[in-house]
Amino acid sequence: MDPVGYELCIPEGGKGGGVRATRSFRVGETVMVGMLEGEVACNDSHATQVSRTKWARHGGLGPKVNHSCSPNCGVQLNDSGACDFIARRLIFNGEEITFDYAMRNYSIEHFPGGCLCGAEICRGSVTGWKDLPAERKAAYQGLVAPYLLEIDRELAGSAA
Repeated sequence: MDPVGYELCIPEGGKGGGVRATRSFRVGETVMVGMLEGEVACNDSHATQVSRTKWARHGGLGPKVNHSCSPNCGVQLNDSGACDFIARRLIFNGEEITFDYAMRNYSIEHFPGGCLCGAEICRGSVTGWKDLPAERKAAYQGLVAPYLLEIDRELAGSAA
């Protein structure tokens, strides 16, 4: 069995580099452990939100995992504050590993072109958590960055 379970790949559809599974993963299994390279001063096209007010660069192959509006992975914060990728459904050997960028970013301004995921439920553009409909947020329950839920609770409290 491949101890790592993933490798860099070139996916179809003009998405650039990506990551594919080199073995199968069960639902709930950690597919990739995230690591941080360090904080950055502000949000940019290569930054990842790591708290309500901070952004950082992820290391390893994490930054190469592509967005999907129907992802096979979700995210959970690990002890370092980085996002681990967790299988939302069975992932087969050879399948591209994906997650929804909205699972860890409240707002996304750095992807002006259309979404390339090709999912049946594609939103047409890469959007942040704030732009997801309630049913999509519910479908991601337990596999999103906790600071996104905090922001939602605060906004709901201030609207009351």
